[in-house]
This record gives sequence, structure tokens and C-alpha cells, in this order.
Amino acid sequence: MSTLMRIIGALLAVTAAALIPGEASACTTSTTSTDLGNASSYAVATTPQQGSGSAGLQCDIVLAALATHYVGLRVDASTFVLTGPTGQTITYTASLTANGPPLTVGNFQNLSSISLVSLFAGTNNSIPVYFRTAATPGLRAGSYSGFLDLRWYYSVCSLGVAVCLAHSSSPGFVRPILGPPTTWGSGVAARVNVQLTVENDCIITAPNAGFGTAPLAGSFNPITRTILIRCSAGAAYTVGLNDGNNPDNGVRRMRSGSNYLRYEIYKTTTSPDRWGSVGSARRGSGTADTNPGVYDSVATQEFGYRAAILAGQATPPPGLYTDTILVDIAF
Repeated sequence: MSTLMRIIGALLAVTAAALIPGEASACTTSTTSTDLGNASSYAVATTPQQGSGSAGLQCDIVLAALATHYVGLRVDASTFVLTGPTGQTITYTASLTANGPPLTVGNFQNLSSISLVSLFAGTNNSIPVYFRTAATPGLRAGSYSGFLDLRWYYSVCSLGVAVCLAHSSSPGFVRPILGPPTTWGSGVAARVNVQLTVENDCIITAPNAGFGTAPLAGSFNPITRTILIRCSAGAAYTVGLNDGNNPDNGVRRMRSGSNYLRYEIYKTTTSPDRWGSVGSARRGSGTADTNPGVYDSVATQEFGYRAAILAGQATPPPGLYTDTILVDIAF
């Protein structure tokens, strides 16, 4: 054979090999995880948290479309609760559609009648599972986790170009000649882990404080007010007040145009100690005037304070003098 003929023969051999279909792994199962994200303890207390992820079965739906597909599901085990670091729990439901019928332990579902596109609607042709928590008050911050043990049964096309030449099936599955399957086999187990992170949060009520009207800076009387704080269960905290919008060398000032009126805020209604935002200038939740050290997410702590226009300063021009103080909570 000439050199030219040998080259042509090699090219034909490569082309012929490319036309022979190769067997694919039609379906795979794996352990998956669904993270429901981070939410405030007060959000979890009043609003169901929702999310979705893979249910652990992924299939090549292009191959599956070449022949009748069979997919079945059973929940082997689950407590349907998320458990936190202190043993507190959040009840949840799991379903195959958003807000659909909840899955239950031991219940077998034949999913074969669902269209391939609808069934494998998750990421990378996976079957999705949807989670929804029950509103649960009084939770401590931390990671809450649970699991869903599923068992998948399947038989789909694994080899073919225009027609299906072979099927990929879970262990023991027997494809029927006619009608629905009667022998589903032992299936393949897949665990779905689910997690929700509950974060500390506080509800703060800080009424405005007004000194009223006076002709001279030294004529204003001190005032007392109360800040109300309610925080997540088990969360000790400190409360700080910043220096406002117009501080001058660590002294708070109210402003009217280009003029200022110096004032201060003190830790209690009688204390001479300035209430600030750093270190010992902060107030601890254990020093609250009401419910000190009570951290059940329900009880409100009250922090009284005294505010006063500083004596000894010159009276500025008449006007409305204002400032804004930021109340911050640190855990």
C-alpha cells in the first residue's frame, strides 16, 4: 500500500471509532448540603426560613429521554428538626416542590410520571428538595443542623445516540416489559444535610431627648430618659453611645448652623460617669435598671440616663440645636 493510502486508511479508522456510542453514567447519587443562610433570632421567631438544594440524585436527562425513565424515592430517616448548640430545635418540612406536600419517613413515591425537565429542575440536572422552617421564638444564636436520609430508585438510559441501547439502574431494579415496575430493588442511599445559622439580634427603643427652651446656656435643666433593649436569648451584651455628629475633644456638641452647644450624657440618672462607646465607658447588660442579666429574648432591659447642657460655656446665638447619637450593642 502506498504512503497516501496508509494515511487515508488511518483517517477512516479514527472517523469510524468516533461514531461508536460510549456508555455514560446516567445517574449519580451523593451526599449534599443545603444552607438556609443566616437569620436574626427575631426573624426566625416570626418568619419561616426557606431554601432549596440538591436531593442527592443527578441524572443525564438527555439520555433518559431516549426511553421510559423510572425514578422512585423513599425517606429512610429524619427527625425533621434542626438542632442547635444548646439542644434547642427548629422544626422544618422538606418537599420536592416549593411549599408542596411534606416528605415523611417511610413513604415511597413513584416519580416516573413527572416530566424529565420538571423532575430534574435543580442545578446540573439534579432533583431539588425544598426546606421550610417553622417560626420558633426564644432561640439562642448558633448553627442549627439536621439531616434527611433519602433512598433513590431509578432506571434510565445510559447508552445511545438515537435510540437507547442500555439502561443504568439502581441495585435490584427490574425494568418492566409493560406497565409500572414491580421490583424496585434496594435503591441507593443519599444523605441531605441542612443548616441554618441563627444570629444574635436586639430590638432597641431610644426616645428622642429634648432640653426645651431657655434664654441662657446655663439655664437648661438636666433631663432623664430611658433606652429600652431586648436581645436574643442567652446573649449578654454591652451598650455604647457614640460621640454624636459634632464632637470636640471627646465632648458632645449640638449644632445650629456654624454654632454649637456643648452637652453630655451620663450612665445613669444620678451617675457622674460619661456614657461612651469604648471600654469601661460602655454599660453592661448586667447593670440594666430593669431585668439586669435576664436573657430570654422576651424580657426588656431598661437603661436610664441623664443628659445635661454643660455649665461654664458661653451662650451661643438663638436657634434650634440638634445632634444624633448612635446606640450600639456588642455581644
